[in-house]
Amino acid sequence: MSSAGSDPLTLLAVATQPLLAQVRRIVAHTRWQLIESGLIRDAAQIVRRHASLVVLCDAVLPDGGWRELLSHSSCAPQPPPVIVAAGQADEQLWLDVLNGGAYNLVAKPLEDQELYETVSRAWLHRRSRTLSQAG
Repeated sequence: MSSAGSDPLTLLAVATQPLLAQVRRIVAHTRWQLIESGLIRDAAQIVRRHASLVVLCDAVLPDGGWRELLSHSSCAPQPPPVIVAAGQADEQLWLDVLNGGAYNLVAKPLEDQELYETVSRAWLHRRSRTLSQAG
């Protein structure tokens, strides 16, 4: 697996240890850079410092959840696409996630190909947004 485009894809995984372990295993087969965080407040600082990210966020974390991260991310100069990971990825949560401004929802446990494709599409979406704003 390799990421599309010439720029390296940077994935910020904001997650509990079980999900981080899955993400590490999947990312090990890519050329992606992985940044890990277990807390929303730390992830918010990372989002403000990095101009180009895709974010994977556990639905619930010790200091909040995906809604809090989206709120913090919206203050960034270029808000990243946020993918929410949830154990109970039902239709209502999917609607809440998309209507709440996240990029997509993936079910836990993660499936390698689904995560790879979802993150890659989010990265391409972000790059096209960035290029259209620059042009």
